[in-house]
Amino acid sequence: MKLAREDKRNKDVEPLKEIKTQKEYFNDPVLGPPAPWLDTRATEETMDHLWNNINHSVPGDRIKKKLAGNILKSYFIQDKDNWLYENVLKSMVEYLWLRESWSHYFDIAVAKQRPVPEFRLHELWVNFQKQHEFNPPHFHEAAYSFVVFMKIPTHWKEQHALPMNVDSNAPCASDFQFLMGQGDQNPVRTITFPLGPEDKGRMLFFPSWLVHAVYPFYGTEEERITVSGNIYLQESTQHKAERLLYGKDSFQTQK
Repeated sequence: MKLAREDKRNKDVEPLKEIKTQKEYFNDPVLGPPAPWLDTRATEETMDHLWNNINHSVPGDRIKKKLAGNILKSYFIQDKDNWLYENVLKSMVEYLWLRESWSHYFDIAVAKQRPVPEFRLHELWVNFQKQHEFNPPHFHEAAYSFVVFMKIPTHWKEQHALPMNVDSNAPCASDFQFLMGQGDQNPVRTITFPLGPEDKGRMLFFPSWLVHAVYPFYGTEEERITVSGNIYLQESTQHKAERLLYGKDSFQTQK
């Protein structure tokens, strides 16, 4: 299986109010422009909201059995008053939904035959990742997913300079990574995001089918703290009829 690697440093992070896609790294059948995720930065108000939710989480309310992560501490948290979805996530959902296919854009933005479908933030959780812990490659069974980096105690330059990484042609300690492609005739392409303390507040928003992984970090007892969530397509009478008529949706629905 062929692997090709690309990395994305935080110099290209866009403000949340200027939702944009990543630059068109690749122009091939594996990915094609533009990239299917959004790379943004949460506002101070959003970070305060998330920290408040984290501080009111119940440590015993674990989501671990539902997650792929090899991480000891992951807890459910609540989006108080649905604030995160209404003020941050909804605009990103609608943006990617319209861009997902020409039929979506035409029916909603051009012909105005129907509104954007309703979505719902159904799962929200916080990860307290310790050194040596990691998330193996996985995807989520939802419509859209995201991660917000709340605290990063290490810097990728130091992590990549560790003895086990220094002579590697693909150092990845502490990195976040997307994987795209199916092997065979097309290479599996890895898009890597080296992370440091300056990435506090960085947010990656992506379709849930996109495989991703988080590599372990080393050399500190401090925790890396991230908030993640899953957004589902809300089932409606009209949508249910269309689904039964035309077949299974490309996205998971939440009834």
